[in-house]
Amino acid sequence: MYLTARRLPVLVAALLALAVIAGYLAGHHRAQPAAKEQVLLAREASVALEYPSSWRPAVSAPVIPGLSIAHPLVLAPGGDAARAGLISGQLPAGEPGPLPQTFVALMPELPRTEVVSILDVRAYRYPRVHVPAYAPSLELYVIPTAGRPTAIACYASQGASSYLRQCEQIVATLTPVGHLEYDVKPRAGYSSRLGPVIDELDRERLIIRRQMGAVRAPRAVAGLARTLADRFATTAAAIRAFRPPAAAAAAQAALVASLERADESYRALAGAASGPAAGVAAAQAQVGSAEGGVDGALATFALLGYKHS
Repeated sequence: MYLTARRLPVLVAALLALAVIAGYLAGHHRAQPAAKEQVLLAREASVALEYPSSWRPAVSAPVIPGLSIAHPLVLAPGGDAARAGLISGQLPAGEPGPLPQTFVALMPELPRTEVVSILDVRAYRYPRVHVPAYAPSLELYVIPTAGRPTAIACYASQGASSYLRQCEQIVATLTPVGHLEYDVKPRAGYSSRLGPVIDELDRERLIIRRQMGAVRAPRAVAGLARTLADRFATTAAAIRAFRPPAAAAAAQAALVASLERADESYRALAGAASGPAAGVAAAQAQVGSAEGGVDGALATFALLGYKHS
């Protein structure tokens, strides 16, 4: 047996059925703290926030595994960031999606994606984000910009969940500093073109990999590997011709690159199938890595709001 069938994640065609939850904060004017409480202003490189005087700037915040927020502004109840707080700052540049891939890779499951309106700004909101070794409740907002995306994290330890709502109220006061380059709302027309292409690949990808897991003859394995390589190549060529919305341009480029790598990996397996066992094992590892890359690229579309129906 040259390849064992594995359960592919349900993150392929269905990812691309448009499901946008817009307006979570739409219509909210600046959220006001309780009466008689003083309102203060905090600002970092890309946003300004109003916060109640019961919250204060903090020197540092608990580390969120896998999530690097540069030049952070930290606000917390009473200035103590140990139990709850807000972190605002910049995420790394050059990522294909709103969240860093290394951070997403740690998640046991992807969070729900919502596109929310905060005054005149649209952002991605990820409620109930779960990462290993991080116990507090975590909610993330990401605002794409021309350079590094802006992230706002609201977190609260067990027993301090009421602070999450207060953090949301602070986020609702957000004013951008500088110019935002594009709208983050997913486009139905783009989704309707991309979805069927991925749907077809998904069906063939699953069937052919199962067949490869059931055969032993090197010639049969090689033939199936070449067939699947052709499917990846055809899909990559079709998607490369699409004109993505600006918010999905990097994600599309990453998806095309991952599909082309899968094409190359399966062709390498086809060539190695009749050779020594060590060569087959190396080709299998290459295929597994390439398949993981395709899954990761499709997960990015889910984080952009192209989700299950």
